[in-house]
Parts: sequence; structure tokens; C-alpha cells
Amino acid sequence: MARSIILLNFVAFFDLLAVGIIVPLIPSYARQLGANHISIGLLGSIYAGFQLLSGPVIGSLSDLKGRKTVLILTLIVCALTYFAMGFSKSVIILLLLRAVLGVFKHTQLLTKALVPDYENDEKKQSVIYGKMAAISGVGITLGPVLGGHIVEDFPTHGFTIIAMIVCSCFLINTGLVYLLPKTENSSKKAKENKGNLVDLVVESSKQIVVELSKVQWHKYWKIFLFQALNSFAMGVYYSNYAIYLKTQFLLTPKHVGYVVSVQGVIGAVSSFLMGYINSFYKHDGDYSIRNYHVFLALSVSLLGIALSNYVFMYMVFLAPLAIGNAVGRLVTLEMLLKKSHGDHRGTLIGASNSVRSLTGVLSPIVSGSIGQFFGVEFVIYASLFATSVGLATSYLYTAKEVTKEKQK
Repeated sequence: MARSIILLNFVAFFDLLAVGIIVPLIPSYARQLGANHISIGLLGSIYAGFQLLSGPVIGSLSDLKGRKTVLILTLIVCALTYFAMGFSKSVIILLLLRAVLGVFKHTQLLTKALVPDYENDEKKQSVIYGKMAAISGVGITLGPVLGGHIVEDFPTHGFTIIAMIVCSCFLINTGLVYLLPKTENSSKKAKENKGNLVDLVVESSKQIVVELSKVQWHKYWKIFLFQALNSFAMGVYYSNYAIYLKTQFLLTPKHVGYVVSVQGVIGAVSSFLMGYINSFYKHDGDYSIRNYHVFLALSVSLLGIALSNYVFMYMVFLAPLAIGNAVGRLVTLEMLLKKSHGDHRGTLIGASNSVRSLTGVLSPIVSGSIGQFFGVEFVIYASLFATSVGLATSYLYTAKEVTKEKQK
């Protein structure tokens, strides 16, 4: 099944390449259309809000109707949406299109859910997720550079050209997913999904509700809490880091870009080496120790960044922060999959994405409020507070799991 994993890696790469090309330019384009600061903020909040609501639904639908089928459908909708975005001349239409993307843009969720369909070995799955994150990191690093050059070279129709390129990326991904071989589960689901469109929609809606009710959510709340604290801390940090670097260290936009690139490279390399990192935790079967070490690294890094008086000190503490952020996302995903049953994998990963989307709505508000009323330099302490809570909770969780293991 190596060919299938290669195809999924390409899908993940083109997905974040497309996102990296267009998403940083959407606020500027909205401003050209006459949007105010509130409308520009809504562009991000609407997307995150609809991701929050649609994540478990799309995940459950993929469990019921086949992940490959649902992924192809969402890719086609996203391609058409970005195509329309390239020609939109109204802020309201732009907001509506972002809402549509919030509902259907779950490529990363579904590609991750597809991995176990083609690779049963849990240890290999962890390595695959790491490499997939690294390859995606390359895409999200290259995207803004390409988008910036296109807009600069074609100031009049640059955004339209970019939208067409992004549309093409999603169509390419549709073709790549179509080339994936059918699995036994998807073949069974295909036979079950017969009937007219209305009946299928009604039946699917009922099945989704039933599927969501079958999940024993109480088993996963601590893992979702870890994801929420991690995502919130990083969301607050990323919402503010550019302004922080400019005000604290007087860096130019060019130098801020260098800092972002360094952090992106470190994160991508860390994800790629996930298999090597896991080799140091052979007895950590439930990933709880790794999760604790992630929060420890994040807390120490953020404290060091908050106390840094020079750019050099900032960069020193930036390395463990980038490593902890990259590894932390993979570790909580592995914790979730370890506890889950295969039939609910898509549902749980969808719920996981919803947790991240919720923090995506809250973190910019918290960051902006603290910066407005207390000062930019105090925003970092909100991130530090979140990781400190995660550190204490993960320590207690790890101690509890170790005690359970000894009692067996």
C-alpha cells in the first residue's frame, strides 16, 4: 500500500500549498473590496466557526459513506468555491464563500482518517503522520512566497490568478484521491448506498446522529482538553507574534518573515523525524509521557520567550517551541486513535478538528483584547498560562496511566 500513502502525502502537500498561497492574501483582497477591520476579522471567525460545527458531521459521514467518496466530494466543492472567490467583488459574497469552505474544507482530517485504511501497523502510522505533517509544512512554507510574488507581478488580477491556481490544486487532489484503491470497508459502504438522492440525504442525516451518539465521548475528554490547551496557546502566540517582534525587537517585515521560515523549517523537520522521536519512548504505549514532555517544552519555551531581551535569546527558545508544537499535534492525534475504535475514527478526528476550530475562534479575540488593554508584551503570558495548565493536567494524567499499568 506504499503507493496509496504516497498519493495521500501529495494530497496533503497540495492542500496546504493552496492554503498557503491564498489565505494570507484574503484580508488584503477584502480590504480592497471595502471591508473594515470587523469584516476582516469575521473572515477568520466564520471559517473557524463552521469548521467547529461541520468537523464531526463530515467525519461521521466519512465513516458511514466511505472516506474516499466524501473526500472527493469536499475537494470538488472547495475547488468550485475558490474559483468563485477569484471573481467575487463583494465582501458579503466573500464571507459566504468562507462559510462554505468552513463546512467542506476538511482535507487534512480525511487524509489522516484514510491512513489506517491503507496501513494497519500503528508504529508505521505514526511515522506516516509525521512525514505527512512535514510535507504539508513544506507546502504551507512555499505557498505565501508564491502568492506574494504573483500579487506583486500582477497587481490588477493577481488574486484572480491565485484563485485559479488554488482551484487547480484542489482538482489535482481530486484526481489523486480518485486513484486511491478501494478498501474492503469502502466497497461494503458503496453497496449499501443505493437509492434516490432525497432518501440518501435523509438516511445519511439519521445515521450521522446515531453514529455521533454511539461514541463514548467521556473516554476522550482529557485528550480533547490537551488539544484545546495546545491549540489555544499556539493560536494566541501566532495571532500576535508578528506585532510582538516588531514592537519588542523593532524587526522589519522581511526579518519577521525569516523568523517565520526558521520556525516552519524546524517544525517540518520535527514532524519528519517523528519516527526517530518515538524510538525514545518505546514503553510509552498510550503517548501520555510524550504529551507531558510536549507541554513541558512549550511552557519552558514560552517563559523564555517572554523573558527574552534580545532576538538571539528569542530564537534560542523558538526552537523547542516549534518542536513542541509540531510534535504535540501528532501526539494528541495518536492518543486519540489509540483509544478509538476503527468505526469511529473519522468522527473522532472530526471532533478533534472542531476543538482546534473553537480555539481558532477564541484565541484571536483573547490576543486582541489583552494587546488592546494591557499591551502586546503581555499576550505571551496567556499562551504560557494555557501550556502551564496543560503541563499540570498531563502530569496527573501520566501518573494515573502509569499506576493503571502497574496494577495490571
